[in-house]
Amino acid sequence: MKAHIGYDEMLKMMAEFASGYLDPAWKKIKAGESHELPTDGMFSDIFYGFTEIGGALEAVALIEELLGLSPPRSKRVDKDNYIKFLVGSYLQEMYILEQRLTAYAKKLARLYRKPSLPGAVKRVVYEPLEGLINTRGAHVHQRRFSDERLDSVSTLALFRRVGHELGEDLEFEYKLAQLHWKKRVRENNQTTRRIVDQYCAILEGVICKDGQVAFP
Repeated sequence: MKAHIGYDEMLKMMAEFASGYLDPAWKKIKAGESHELPTDGMFSDIFYGFTEIGGALEAVALIEELLGLSPPRSKRVDKDNYIKFLVGSYLQEMYILEQRLTAYAKKLARLYRKPSLPGAVKRVVYEPLEGLINTRGAHVHQRRFSDERLDSVSTLALFRRVGHELGEDLEFEYKLAQLHWKKRVRENNQTTRRIVDQYCAILEGVICKDGQVAFP
């Protein structure tokens, strides 16, 4: 029985799909010839819709790496604001990823006439990520996201700014918050990658033919 593909395999197939479509067009452009095709809009929907998902995955991976690094040494970047910015950005990027996964499935459902696709994707994508999505929504509409560790860093950073002795523990508290969020984001990203692999396995049955991405 053939194994279902994951994100990495779908990415390679998309690259092959794009190179096969764009190479002739690029040659015509270099020759000064017209290169517009009736399928250009459909190609953009299929290819660039997928690359937008890839961009969101790269963003959450980048934030995971940044959380493991020391904060900038510049005095103009406060430690508490920096880590809160990274955590808030992570929640935002996870929301963007879910939105792109959902929107892409809806677009493909119309192109390939597969009305059941959005429902299948919702079960695989939205429901497992619902907790993170709701966290992002709450912190955007009520107050910037924080937790006990981030609040502790902010409090000690305030003491540091006014020269109070309690600010001396800022680096220690920052390290605790950093380790906590690095671990949490790493685990979330691992789960997210498994979800995206399942998502791509579903897409395979819709947009692939004979092991290649194909137009409807």
